[in-house]
Amino acid sequence: MAILTRPGDDELRELVAGYRLGELHAAHGIEAGTVNTSYALDLAAGRYFLRIYEEQDAKGAGREAKVLAHLAGHGVLTPPPVVALDGETLKTVAGKPAAIFPWIEGSILCQARVSPLAANEVGRALARIHLAGHAPDAPLDTGRFGPRELEQRCERVALSNDPEAKVMASTLRAAAIAAAERRDENEGRAPSGLIHGDLFRDNVLWDLQNPSKIAALLDFESACDGPFAYDIAVTILSWSYGSTLDLRIARALVEGYRSVRELERSDREVIYDELLLAALRFTITRITDDAIRVGKRWQRFVERRQALESLGPQGIAEALGL
Repeated sequence: MAILTRPGDDELRELVAGYRLGELHAAHGIEAGTVNTSYALDLAAGRYFLRIYEEQDAKGAGREAKVLAHLAGHGVLTPPPVVALDGETLKTVAGKPAAIFPWIEGSILCQARVSPLAANEVGRALARIHLAGHAPDAPLDTGRFGPRELEQRCERVALSNDPEAKVMASTLRAAAIAAAERRDENEGRAPSGLIHGDLFRDNVLWDLQNPSKIAALLDFESACDGPFAYDIAVTILSWSYGSTLDLRIARALVEGYRSVRELERSDREVIYDELLLAALRFTITRITDDAIRVGKRWQRFVERRQALESLGPQGIAEALGL
């Protein structure tokens, strides 16, 4: 993703002056992420991370800051925003909401390096998010990627410049409608609460000194209120698929999760439906969001869905040890 907002040096110095972090030595734009603009700030107090919110308004960005502070306070490995001299965590840069975070050194695993041990750690970290629950002062809605929202996005699929995607619009819409009906049937059955919604490999940093240890969980941009089984499903599809679905990785992730929060019967009953919904979500969003599509093939999530359907509900349950 391009750096969409480029604040001037004077704007950055004015921002930094509002913190107890010393003067600004240098600022470097980071060509990463798909939603926000990111900068590395070299300050007298050390290196820090600046996030400029490109989609969320001040209210949404402020809510996210409260969620991060809540999670960090409950043992989740995510850095909360730095508190400014005025007691606030959200500022304005170039007319947009912005926050400064501690800089966390770490590495991102490529798919080839994802082991059952690493997947187990990811599962444990995900369960801690779910146990932390909602921040009392930052209620969340059900997010932007529910099946009804996906159905609406299919109108954009039908207008896509990608001919291969365009011909799938009606099929994807039918799948979204079916997913919405299943969600309606399952409503209230499975445990729900605060979910990350996007725990992909590039949202987990691993400790440089101890590569088997997670240093930080990142990017709670998609955090919302939803079924825990859906969050597990998203994470399984994110970590367990290289050229094919690796059921060893998927099972290790679920076992790690269960070691922290045991799955309820209703979690198990809906996991297959939520896996199909997760695959559908990323197929549709990668077609319809230009920023997300860069270097990320939507066809890979069609392949994921086909792999799930070939196993069926019983096959998935057996593969995951449920």
